[in-house]
Amino acid sequence: MIKMINAFLVLTVLVAGFYMYSLEHSTRGLERQIVKLKTGINDERETIKLLDAEWASLTRPDRLQKMAEEQLKLQPVKATQIISVAEVAAKIPDTPVIKLDDKTADPIGAILEKMQ
Repeated sequence: MIKMINAFLVLTVLVAGFYMYSLEHSTRGLERQIVKLKTGINDERETIKLLDAEWASLTRPDRLQKMAEEQLKLQPVKATQIISVAEVAAKIPDTPVIKLDDKTADPIGAILEKMQ
């Protein structure tokens, strides 16, 4: 009977040892995965900081103003360009100039030409 108890206890210790080894192995794997994820998160944070700095550089008002002047040929608004509401109503055509049947026509361009 003692031999049976001893054999059972030895078998229990072996099973417990195997279970502890497999638990330790899976825990170390999860720890490695956590370290990789934290490293990835830190890399992404650095990338976000770099992109924020680049965005701030690209959206500087002086840079945008220079590009608008060079590319769009924009000029500051003059006081003579401001009109009253009554003048706007006078420039709107009475009948629509949009011809929906003609695919090649530019309806917005036609409205602008009529307004001038």
